[in-house]
Amino acid sequence: MKIFGRKLSKLDFSSVKKEIFWWSGCGIFLFAIGKMVDRYVFLILHTEGRPPWMDQAIVFLTERLIWVFLIGFALVTTYRVINNPKHQSKLVPAFFAVITTGILSFILKSFFHVPRPYEILDIHPLVYASSFSFPSAHTAVAFSLLIPFFRLSKSIGILWAIFAVCIGFSRVYENVHFASDIAGGIFLGGIIGSFFSHPEIIKMVGLLWKEREFRRQSFHFVFGFLCVFMHWAGFLKIWQIAGLLVIGLIISLFSQFKEIPLISNVLKMFDRQRDKNFPGRGAFFFLLGVFLCILIFRKENLKIAYSAILILSVGDSLNHLFAAKYNKLKIPWNKRKNILGVGIGVLTGTFAAQFFVPLIPALLASSISILFETIPIKIGKYYVDDNVFVPLIAGGILWLTI
Repeated sequence: MKIFGRKLSKLDFSSVKKEIFWWSGCGIFLFAIGKMVDRYVFLILHTEGRPPWMDQAIVFLTERLIWVFLIGFALVTTYRVINNPKHQSKLVPAFFAVITTGILSFILKSFFHVPRPYEILDIHPLVYASSFSFPSAHTAVAFSLLIPFFRLSKSIGILWAIFAVCIGFSRVYENVHFASDIAGGIFLGGIIGSFFSHPEIIKMVGLLWKEREFRRQSFHFVFGFLCVFMHWAGFLKIWQIAGLLVIGLIISLFSQFKEIPLISNVLKMFDRQRDKNFPGRGAFFFLLGVFLCILIFRKENLKIAYSAILILSVGDSLNHLFAAKYNKLKIPWNKRKNILGVGIGVLTGTFAAQFFVPLIPALLASSISILFETIPIKIGKYYVDDNVFVPLIAGGILWLTI
């Protein structure tokens, strides 16, 4: 079997299936137990009478310490990838597991719409949350690192297991999650971490990572979700995005004349040959598209901006991947594109956008914007980058239809 030109026939996925079945059974069992004790657990862990120092320690654990660990982990992973001649690291599978788990957690929250315990019970939370309850994203992200760390080092895995269990307990202690939410987080994080860190999956990703286009579109795929999540959570303001654009232009300018430690290596990992006169071109225009969407549609409906960004991030990225590697069913007006890529881009873009907007407008926006992407748009001597016009067209269609 070949995927993106890489032979994967020698890979054995039987043990991957076994781990998935094991985590599925474990998840069903824990969820059943959780549902039975959902309401009773708060009779034991009531807020009244608890020592203030413990409340403060629990909040510090879930609102500060876990983020310190995750940010540190991301920085270490990035540093090791950049400095590795093959741009690889044993930490990369764990990094992908964390990102995927975080994204899926918030997708599932939007799908199930489970209210927080303090919203339906006579209890007061130690912290407040703006999202829905099931599954626990804190728990899921913590457990997504459990198996990857355990496979790297049993000692680290055991220590992280204790930390992950403390995170799950703390979210119930804070009165922001039911026990079943924690069970859902354990299952989601455990199965994703187990999948990404499995030796056979690592081999497969290692083969695909050698493809520049796979690296580029993987970056776009993840970066779009991160932009939406960070802006929604209040971590990324529009003025900060503008600042990043200015910094990006300065870095790009200097990169044309002089090697910049670490940054130049990153650019070489992702830039195409045509980007030598504009290093970081793809990332800059992607961020510009995000900036314009939020700027234009924030007063109307931020959900429009988020949906448009996700259509670019998911639909356009997968369209590019399949257009680059599937040589049949070419589109008459653009031989570099094919019908399969467009179809996959439309469907996946629709799926991503419909978590924020109704299905039919999401389908229309994804279809029209992805189709426009196949048409080279030129102003004078220069082509308009699809990272800019795809989300703007998608946002415009959504603005007209919802």
